[in-house]
Amino acid sequence: MTVLTTVTAALIAGAALGGVLHATGSLRSVADVYGLEGVVNEWTLVFCHSLVAGGPFVALVTRLSRGRYVPQPLAECYRSPFLGACVGLSYGVVLWVTVVAYGGPLLLGLATARPYPVPVDHWGSFVGLSTFGAVFGAWYPLLRTFFAERR
Repeated sequence: MTVLTTVTAALIAGAALGGVLHATGSLRSVADVYGLEGVVNEWTLVFCHSLVAGGPFVALVTRLSRGRYVPQPLAECYRSPFLGACVGLSYGVVLWVTVVAYGGPLLLGLATARPYPVPVDHWGSFVGLSTFGAVFGAWYPLLRTFFAERR
């Protein structure tokens, strides 16, 4: 049930992420990182990244829900779409800082031996990952309840 919920929420949030990246003109940059081009590659990579990013979020939410000394709003974020969206928004910002602003340029610099500016001010991806986190965080509790009732 958790895998189905995670994959479904990741696909919904991936569609939102791709939509924001497309609207901001940043969708092409996803494929550019891998040296690829084309709309199919861009969307495939967005959905693959969404699936990869969804797992740690679910692990975080599950850990928070079982935490003994976790504040009540954080402990309830796996049940509430609003609280889930708030935690998801924070998760999206952390993703952007660690992956886009600092992690990506540092890894590309190591791989190519060329210096890349740090931090990267890629605001389209900031809006996209913030949206991804909020959408994933809101949909995860809804889908979790939906699939649990169908069991």
